[in-house]
Amino acid sequence: MERRFQDKVAIVTGAGQGIGEAIALHFAEQGAHIVIAEINPETAHRTAERVRALGAQAQVYVLDVGDHQAVRDMVAAVAAHFGHIDILINNAGVNERVDLMEITPEQWRWLMHTNVEGLFFTLQSVARQMIAQVPEQIKAAGRAPRSFGKIVNLSSVTGRRGRANAPQYAASKAAVINITQSAALRLAPYNINVNAVCPGLVETPMWDYIDLIEGQQRRGLPKGAWLQQRVDEKVPLRRPATCQDVAHVVAFLCAPESDYLTGQALNVDGGYEMD
Repeated sequence: MERRFQDKVAIVTGAGQGIGEAIALHFAEQGAHIVIAEINPETAHRTAERVRALGAQAQVYVLDVGDHQAVRDMVAAVAAHFGHIDILINNAGVNERVDLMEITPEQWRWLMHTNVEGLFFTLQSVARQMIAQVPEQIKAAGRAPRSFGKIVNLSSVTGRRGRANAPQYAASKAAVINITQSAALRLAPYNINVNAVCPGLVETPMWDYIDLIEGQQRRGLPKGAWLQQRVDEKVPLRRPATCQDVAHVVAFLCAPESDYLTGQALNVDGGYEMD
């Protein structure tokens, strides 16, 4: 396999399972040093072991991305250890299925704390470090000749349109797309690319949670039946995405081939949404 990210330093939030774990392993296979930022220590260290088994370095920071001081401390420690940070994958996120008429302020704030506030301030902390890595003469010129960083935020096709039974999640993922565009504009003079990925129906632990709530509990369907119906009805390619499908698109957005791509939100959904 081509080692496109040889000796690059990549921070992956929420890397303990699912899409985040797949991204961490895929980047490790291509030569990156992986920094795992994860709230669950057990899954964080499990991913780190798998990264090291691939011959890559792995660091683990057990933290809540909504804890801004913990994130700032992590970024400072990573920069001090490696001397640079090249890639941020803002993947950490939570979901909760609650009807629009039933959601409480506490439920709203809990989800926004991670999906929006945590993502934004993680991006800000890493972006400051990336800017600090740009030589002063390039900053003065106002245009960098090469990429000085890649940031990919994980949104969702749910961020493309509202959801009556998950309004706070839909709003949070729409915010991720807007944050991506704002950051792309602000960081463009330093040639730091900022893009988003919008997965559709993906085989992850979150998939299992949604199937439990929507299919088994609300509709009395067998395990897996409701989501398979959704795939058959909504996905032209007629299969759910794998975590690896998403990881491959994220890798493209961090590779030199995407140096002229910024401020975009790419659907990875088998045709679920087409915009």
